[in-house]
Amino acid sequence: MSWWGRKLEDRERWALDPLVGLGPLRFGMDSDEVDAALSGARDGHSQVAADGGSWVRYQDIGVTGIYGPEMILVGVAIDAMEGPLVRFREVELIARVPSQARAEIGHLARREDATVRVNWSGDPEIAAWGVSMGTALEYGISSNGHNPERKDRMITSALFVSAELAESPYETGPVLHWCDVREREKNSGSWPVKTDQERSHWAWSPLKAVGPLRFGMTRGR
Repeated sequence: MSWWGRKLEDRERWALDPLVGLGPLRFGMDSDEVDAALSGARDGHSQVAADGGSWVRYQDIGVTGIYGPEMILVGVAIDAMEGPLVRFREVELIARVPSQARAEIGHLARREDATVRVNWSGDPEIAAWGVSMGTALEYGISSNGHNPERKDRMITSALFVSAELAESPYETGPVLHWCDVREREKNSGSWPVKTDQERSHWAWSPLKAVGPLRFGMTRGR
């Protein structure tokens, strides 16, 4: 099935074990073990650096394996549109509306006393979990049913790394081989957005009122 036609219910569901692995993958596996764990998923693009680091995109399932020297797995990037849906505790991390995911990540991090910072793209990054979030445009099937069509929202992707890369994932050699962001302008991030459940719900009465506020009220009323 083409990536733009893949429904959420058809995607694999993986659990995150922070700094250890996710789904069937464990950091420290060699490339042959990764191939076996992914049941022979087809390689798409790949690249090998002079220092022995490399990355391999398993395009059938929307996963990119990031390898250190000797082809040892140190990172896994999950595509927003076609990758497995990754869950940590009760929080779904992939293919989410970014503001909703950010709010739930923040709640879970506070509960677990983990620090959430902002990465180069302005998205949440949690070193204690080895997680660096990202975003991508959402696509779907066009009206003719054959071609991809861009939708009007962004959804989440993520990079998951081993303990030795977790403190600054995008500054490490293996990740830089895959995605070199040193020349890109940094995003300072956006303000926190509350979940729908946390926000007040007001009714609008056209030309009369919004929630408890009535047009014509004075400041003291």
